[in-house]
Amino acid sequence: MENAYFYLGGDPLHTGIYVDMIGRLGDEGLDVALVSRLRVSPAPSALWRAWRERERIGPNRVADIRRRVPAGVHQLPGWNALPELSVPRLARILGPASPRGRRVVVHTRQMVMARLALALKRRWPALRVIVELEGDDMAELDYRRTKAARPSPALRARWALEGRYYRREEQRILTRSDAVICVSEKLREVMVRRFSLPSDRAERVHAIATPASRKEFVFDPARRERTRAALDLQDRFVAVYAGTLRSAWQLPGKLVDAFACIREARPRAFFLVLTPDADRRHIEPHLQRAGIPPEDYRLRSCPHAEIVDHLCAADIGLLVRDRHPMNEVAAPGKLAEYALTGLPVVMTEGLGDFSEPMRASRLACVLPDVNDAGDMRERIRRFCVRDFGPRERAAFGAWAAARFATELGVPRIAALYRSV
Repeated sequence: MENAYFYLGGDPLHTGIYVDMIGRLGDEGLDVALVSRLRVSPAPSALWRAWRERERIGPNRVADIRRRVPAGVHQLPGWNALPELSVPRLARILGPASPRGRRVVVHTRQMVMARLALALKRRWPALRVIVELEGDDMAELDYRRTKAARPSPALRARWALEGRYYRREEQRILTRSDAVICVSEKLREVMVRRFSLPSDRAERVHAIATPASRKEFVFDPARRERTRAALDLQDRFVAVYAGTLRSAWQLPGKLVDAFACIREARPRAFFLVLTPDADRRHIEPHLQRAGIPPEDYRLRSCPHAEIVDHLCAADIGLLVRDRHPMNEVAAPGKLAEYALTGLPVVMTEGLGDFSEPMRASRLACVLPDVNDAGDMRERIRRFCVRDFGPRERAAFGAWAAARFATELGVPRIAALYRSV
C-alpha cells in the first residue's frame, strides 16, 4: 500500500521546529511533506504581506526548507476565522482522494490546522488525522483574564465567545481525530479529565514531547568562540533569551528584571535577545525602564538553524513564566534548546514536565515565583557567580538529551503514523 504523510505546521515562526521533526521522521523511514500555513484575511494589508513574504516561512527561506524536506514544501493560504475555506486547496496538495492502495495521514499543529484537516475528513472519511495539542487554550484564556485589571463589557463578551469556541473545538478534536498528541503528560491528563473521555478515546490521546533535536542542538566550543567573535562579545557574560515576545505570558518585563539581577553579579553582562523584529517593541520599553544602556544589549532576528550558534555563545539562558495551569501543561521548546546546548538556565517552577527534572541539575536555577523580587534577585545572584566550563556544559547537554530530545518521542510518533 502506498502511504503519503503530511505535516501541517500551524505557526510560520516555528517552521524550524517542524523541519527538525520531519528530518527525524525521515530517519525512521517516513517521507513527510510540510504544509505551512500562510496567514491571510480579507484585509488588503494581509494579502499584500502574504505576497511580499512568499519566499519565506517565518524567518526561514523557502529554498532552504525545500533542501531539507525532500517530500515537498507547500504553502497553504488560511484565514483564522474560516480555515474551512482552504479545504479545496489542501485536498489538491494531498492528492487523489482514496485511490486503491493509497493511504494519507496528516499530522497537524495548532487549532486552525486541526479544524482544516477535520473539515476535509468530513468529505474524505478515509483521511487519517493526527492532531498535536501544544497547550491548553482554555487555561490561556483564563490567564489573559487575570491580566486585565478592568475589562470592558465588550472584552468580557469576547472572552465568553472564545471560551465556548475553545471548548467546542477541543471536544471535536478529541472525539473526531484518529489520534491526539499532547506535548506533556499533564496536558493529556487535563484533556482526558475535562471531557470525561471514555477509555477507548483516552487510549487515542498520547503524551509525546518533541521540543528540540539533539542532532541540531549540541554544545560546540569551537562554534561558541566563533560566534562570540562574530558578535564582538568575547569578554562579556552573555545572557540570552530566544523566542517571541508578543504574548503577555512571555513576561518581557520579568526577563529584563532577571537580567538586571544578573548584572549585579556580573557587571560585564550582556543581554542577547533573539526575537522577530516585530516583537522588539514589547521589550524595548522595559530595557529603558531598567536603565540598561544600548551597549549592554542587542535585539536580533535569525533563522532557526542559527539559534544553536547563539546558544553555544551564551553563558546563561532565561525563561520565566508565571505559575499558572497554562504553563503547567506546556512544553517550551526553547527550554529544551537551552539545555541540549549545555546552557545554564534561569527558569521558573511549574513548566510542564520540565521543572521537576531540571531541579536535579546544578546548571539550572529554578525560581519558585517571579513575583517575589527579593527571592528572585538572591537566587539569580548566587547562581550567576559560578562558572561552568566546556566539559560541564557538554555533560549537561548529554544529560538533557537523555530526557528532553525530540528523538526520544519520534519512534512513537512514527509508530502512530503507521497505525492510525
